[in-house]
Amino acid sequence: MIDETLTSPDALVAFAEGLAKIASSGGGAKALATHLAGALNAAVLVEDGEWRHVALAGSGTRSMPPSIRDLVAGALPNPDGFVRLELPGEPHDALALRIRGGDAPLGWLSIFSNGGGLASRQGAIRLAAAAIAVELSRDAGGGKNRRKSFWDRLLSRSYDDPIEAKDDASSRGIALATGYVAVALEAEGLEEPSAAAKFGDLRRIALETLRAGSGEIVVLERGGGFVFLCPAPLEVDAQNVRTAATLIPRAATKAHFGLKVVGGVGRSATAIEAYKTVDEARESMFIARRLFGGSRVMPYDDLGIYPLLLRGGATSEELRAFGQRVLAPLRAYDEKHQTELVRTLRLYFDVGQNVKTAAAELSVHRHTVFYRLRQIAEISGYDLDSAHDQLTLRTAMAIDALNPR
Repeated sequence: MIDETLTSPDALVAFAEGLAKIASSGGGAKALATHLAGALNAAVLVEDGEWRHVALAGSGTRSMPPSIRDLVAGALPNPDGFVRLELPGEPHDALALRIRGGDAPLGWLSIFSNGGGLASRQGAIRLAAAAIAVELSRDAGGGKNRRKSFWDRLLSRSYDDPIEAKDDASSRGIALATGYVAVALEAEGLEEPSAAAKFGDLRRIALETLRAGSGEIVVLERGGGFVFLCPAPLEVDAQNVRTAATLIPRAATKAHFGLKVVGGVGRSATAIEAYKTVDEARESMFIARRLFGGSRVMPYDDLGIYPLLLRGGATSEELRAFGQRVLAPLRAYDEKHQTELVRTLRLYFDVGQNVKTAAAELSVHRHTVFYRLRQIAEISGYDLDSAHDQLTLRTAMAIDALNPR
């Protein structure tokens, strides 16, 4: 039995041997934290560098914070490297020690005593922190890096064969979905002192809002933000991702995030062409920031002509495809119901959006024109009172006129 004081050399050796046994058997950070909690009669919390829970072990009657992030913010460690945690109404000791892999910070180890002093047991805490650092470094440098390198290769178009990509993903422990939708996000106005914490908050808020229903969401850091690759094997999955992504700014406000969130959503793409949805998501984010402002996440399909304008040098085929895509719902409705929505829209624009003149040209009552315009907005998804949507519809009309069917 290990001496509970853990102050004698023999007790420390026995404790260290217990840590080594756990590590060699693949017990992981949680088992190491449990070993420390039992030896100290304390509760132990392990958080990684992004303040995510890695392990929570031990028990007791004292209260514990969900995270020590706010408790250590701005605190200067003692010369021994420990930070004393001050918890209101708690007379017992609480200490935190930075977990490091060499010089790289990997997280925090926090100990909340149930009665005994911790100052004399700092040697055991250091030993446990070192063992946990090995586990965190292994996770960061082993499987995680192997998975990250796969996504980097996939998005750099290094795979020519979908089967090759699927086999490589499987060898790295990745269950590749048949399709993905990318969501790109950034927070505006990040300041250096709080950047790391806000970065982690944005990641958490986005993941909680997106909530993958068809597999694991892939999180990639890109510049000052994130790209989330959401599995979307079916169109309904892609639509769910688009809808959820547009709610992220609202979720950030509700969580008191305190900064504007801007982002974009790409269209659905197969796994081998995931780079396409990532490119579209980042383009959408850029357009949303430059043209629309505010805190918003905009799907690529809602941006009309702007993506083609951003890219520049659009081919005639791309322009024709754009015009056909915008007008297709109206044409389909006209063909099915023998209506004249496309003609009405063209004439409405030709006469300077004068409903009375359009009605006279069409030989119908002006209320009929108003009704058709409401139909056009509902069927096409474009708001005729929006300058942005008008630009898209006018451009589609011009392309259609220049490329008669």
